[in-house]
Amino acid sequence: MINKTIITILFSVACFAAPDEINESFIKAAKSVKHSVVSITIYERKTDGAGPNFSKVAYGSGTIIDDGYIVTNYHVVMKGDYYQVLQNNVLLELMKFSSGSYYLADPKTDIALMKVKNADRLPLEPVLFEDSNKLSEGEWVLAIGNPYGLSQTITSGIVSSKGRDNIGFTDIEDFIQSDVPINPGNSGGPLINLHGRLVGINTAIRSESGGFQGISFSIPSNMVKQVCRELMAHGRVRRGWIGFLAKEQWERSPHEGYYLKIISVIKNSPAESAGLRSGDIIREVDGEKITTLGSLIKSVGNKPVGSKIEISVSREGRFENVRLVLRERMVYKKIRMSMNKLFSLYGIEIDENAETGDVVISYLSPKSIAYNLKKGDVIMSINDTGLSSLDSFVRAFSKHKYRITKMRVNRDSRVLDINVAEN
Repeated sequence: MINKTIITILFSVACFAAPDEINESFIKAAKSVKHSVVSITIYERKTDGAGPNFSKVAYGSGTIIDDGYIVTNYHVVMKGDYYQVLQNNVLLELMKFSSGSYYLADPKTDIALMKVKNADRLPLEPVLFEDSNKLSEGEWVLAIGNPYGLSQTITSGIVSSKGRDNIGFTDIEDFIQSDVPINPGNSGGPLINLHGRLVGINTAIRSESGGFQGISFSIPSNMVKQVCRELMAHGRVRRGWIGFLAKEQWERSPHEGYYLKIISVIKNSPAESAGLRSGDIIREVDGEKITTLGSLIKSVGNKPVGSKIEISVSREGRFENVRLVLRERMVYKKIRMSMNKLFSLYGIEIDENAETGDVVISYLSPKSIAYNLKKGDVIMSINDTGLSSLDSFVRAFSKHKYRITKMRVNRDSRVLDINVAEN
């Protein structure tokens, strides 16, 4: 009887020890990144009769990484003219990049970088990165941020799913889904594991009401690391290019479901050099199943220029493996110059539809002088010059000396002629 009692008592102590250990893990993890998280207040310049002044428009968060850089979300900083960045209530002064902006950005992944002035003289503590591929569904994670201006707010939850794409937030999506409570102002803050290492950057929620409903999305740390390296080294993200247009189709047995069919191969592209053809059906990239444009963009978009990839295709009933090297699009330099001019002059960002080749408005600045255009408009012509691709837009934009007075667009199957105001 005595022995049984001792066993019961020991068992009870062991049961209560586990929650204490978990609690201690939460506390240690939160403490380890406390000095790596900043609060961002975004201000917009207003002009009235008394002169310029600044109006607060939003809150955000940021995560300190190497060499005084702060990673945050593009959607956090894109609306601002001035930013107040606080690390534990200490004001950090930001430096301007050569472009004159306070940030570098990659809109396709919603990642932006800021840099602290005189960072080497400040006690900044960069966060430690974890390999996000090691993250498991069901694993505990913490979010730290600045929701509604409440700095250093810590929330917790578990990883619900990984590799979420086709959500509609960004062009390249590979989100970590969790049930960690995220609110306005959390964007740009870290998602960490119980070892205090960065596994993601908190970005968005799925909600019908606008409030948190148990579904949060974070950009995985591996994508964050790759994009930040590119921005630091080149001021932009160089992306691997294959060189074909494809469309999603429904396939009946034996492989019932969606598949991706090549409809056009671009001349002098890696795809042409590797022998890919119109009509080929894309099955896998590096062993990863491909069924949608989103899954292809995620797979290729996460690989740097120069990467060797293997594409599995079905062709006339046979399976073939094709190897190629991703390279940067040859005309990218001209495209980038035109994109910069288009945004600085008109507040417009455009992209090429991977299925049709159409030129689509992907972002319209709130300050754009082309206020009668809308995100999603397909640009058919500028100044009466017809367009068939992003390359044709660049040629036309250059031909008209970077001035646009008129656009013809397709909006929800309606053709509209839009007059564009001039700066």
